[in-house]
Amino acid sequence: MENVTAQPLDQNARIEQLGQALPLTGVAFAALTLAGFLLMGKNPEPDTPIATVKNYWSTHHSHVLTAGTILAYGAVLFAIFTLAVWARIRREALHPAVAGGALLGGAVTTAGLLASAGTYYTLGDIANAPTTLPAALQALHLSGTELSLPIAGGVELLLLAVAVAGLARRAFPRWLAWTALPIGILQLTPIGFQAFLLFMLWTAAAGIAMTVRPATPTRPPRN
Repeated sequence: MENVTAQPLDQNARIEQLGQALPLTGVAFAALTLAGFLLMGKNPEPDTPIATVKNYWSTHHSHVLTAGTILAYGAVLFAIFTLAVWARIRREALHPAVAGGALLGGAVTTAGLLASAGTYYTLGDIANAPTTLPAALQALHLSGTELSLPIAGGVELLLLAVAVAGLARRAFPRWLAWTALPIGILQLTPIGFQAFLLFMLWTAAAGIAMTVRPATPTRPPRN
């Protein structure tokens, strides 16, 4: 009888350990996204002549294809990291809008990241094809360079929710909450890309901090 009851307990312990390790997906997201950026290199500006754009993507198409795949995996890992953040906020005695804001911000960011990764994957796949029209290549090029707005908006919403939860209920370490605030606000500014790079660093630090210091709920989670 003891063996029968011990097995479910062991399984529950493994599930609990797996749940505590979920924040580390923030570290993996940052690493894969950085690898994708480095592999792809600096893209031409939106107003670059079409001949230069076609030459650039045709020359780098294999690297861009691989980078798009890596960025897509990073987006999936970011979605899991969002769930870890949401679950941590949800444990606290806060208005449901705070946890909901974090989940919504993470979902919008994930969708933007996947769309961006898909654009680069498509560019890498068709840029060197002789049947690809310059106009089609230019449209994809512009989509890749201008698709950062939904990502920035989602990141800002997520980080503002983290800041509120960390400062109001200590759901996160204070330093993590305080740094989330300016990084989030800067997302929708002319230096949004630099702020996103800081966000990648923040997710790596947050993933480690959340794993080292698991949440201590003040009340049962909301249904």
